This record gives sequence, C-alpha cells and structure tokens, in this order.
Amino acid sequence: MNLNLFYKLGSILCITLFYFVSLTGLFAIASHIGYLYFPNSAFTDSLGSFDPIYSYLVLNFEEQPDLYEKKSFLQLSFLSELTTILFAAVFLWLMHKFLKTLDQEGLFTYKNVSILTKLGLTIGILGTGFTYTSELLTSKAVEELEITNASVHYSSWFFIDTLIGGIILIIIASALKTAVHAVKENKQTI
Repeated sequence: MNLNLFYKLGSILCITLFYFVSLTGLFAIASHIGYLYFPNSAFTDSLGSFDPIYSYLVLNFEEQPDLYEKKSFLQLSFLSELTTILFAAVFLWLMHKFLKTLDQEGLFTYKNVSILTKLGLTIGILGTGFTYTSELLTSKAVEELEITNASVHYSSWFFIDTLIGGIILIIIASALKTAVHAVKENKQTI
C-alpha cells in the first residue's frame, strides 16, 4: 500500500474529526455555560439534570448529589470539558497539518519540525491540563459515594503520562531538526 495514500486519508480523517469535535465542543460549552450562569433557563431545562463526563469511569447516582449543584464543581467540570475540547481540536488540527505535509513534502522539512514541536507542547500543556482536571473532577465525585463496608480513595497520576509524552515529542522534533539540517547540507554539497 502506498504510504502517501495513508497520509492523505489520515489527513482527511483528522480534519473531519476536527470539525466534528469543534461543533460538539461548542454545544458542550454552551450547555456548561447554561448550567453555570442560567440554571433555570429553558435551554438548561431542555438538557435535563446535570451529568458530568468522567474520563476513566462511569458514575450513576440514584439521586443527583448536592455536589452537582455546587458552583465550584460546575466550574471544574466546565474547565475539564474546555481543556478536553481544546486538546482534541488542536491535536487533530496539528495531525492534519503533519500528515498533509508528509504527503506533499515528505518527512525532512522544517515545517514538520515546527508542527511536531507544537504537537509536543499541545500534548504537554493541554493534554496534562485535560487529564489533571478530569482526575480532579473524578476524585471529587468519588468522595460523594456512600460505601458502608469499605473506603475508596481515588488518586491518579495519569497526567504525568501526557507531560512526559509532550517532552518526548519535543525531543523528537529537535532530533528531526538536526536531521533536516543534515539533509539540506547534503543536498547543497552534492
């Protein structure tokens, strides 16, 4: 199979997902703004009761806990949703650009160095923000569980993965920059 076809299809898939995530994200942001600032509006009533999204588990309460009414929890949920959407959208946009450049110009370009550096920063900053706020949201919800014969403590360090992943990608971009420079020098001497 031709790799350029793979790059082209991947680029198209990434840009399609980018627009889907962006549109879905606008609705998610609007719903969170409704729950935060207009809790008794017709729009918020049409959405039903507030039910946050947790990344690593599904929590179904028989009755809506008081936690879901607290403004600080709603703000944390909004921040978690916002970082998730921003991370996904920026990641998909940069992957689209990277795959498109691979298809049209190849790997050894300064454009790819820039894209990989931005991708590393995106994963390191927005990815870490997304996982950290999501973990914080989950730990606050787990505290609301009423368990009679055991205790549950939720602590996670998943955000370290994205931080390390971002740093590694920046290092790879730096190595690619050296390789691109060597390829350019090699072409000039020949």
